[in-house]
Amino acid sequence: MGLFGKEKINANQVISGTSGKVFINGNKFANIKSFEAKLTFEYEEIDLAEDMGKHQKYMGYQGEGTMVFHKVDSSVLRMVKDDIKNGKMPEIMIVGSVEDPAALGAERIQLMEVTLDELMLLKFELKTVGEEEVPFKFADFEPLDLIA
Repeated sequence: MGLFGKEKINANQVISGTSGKVFINGNKFANIKSFEAKLTFEYEEIDLAEDMGKHQKYMGYQGEGTMVFHKVDSSVLRMVKDDIKNGKMPEIMIVGSVEDPAALGAERIQLMEVTLDELMLLKFELKTVGEEEVPFKFADFEPLDLIA
């Protein structure tokens, strides 16, 4: 199970992000530049009698991440604009995957109950390639594929 304890790994088995893909509500976003989704664990500190250590009681997690797109269109704004102007966040589901043909497999994660934290309406800088950064949070996740 895993490469733990192996003396050496094959460099070709290291995942390359170039093979990464992002689907939002089933639509592939070919302009993805980078993608990150992570869990932050929440704990309550517990003091125990006759014990000097600080103990932790797991209380849940928070999912958050960031997508960065090459700016080629207004698809993210178009996806949310009507709903947010009417006082609601639209239903958003994200599937992120990375599958390098030389690696040991693919990793694919589905994120549910996604909410966007912010959305840049317009940004440009002279002699600079445009990009759009979209931070988000999610309440649930499901690993669809994991690397062996």
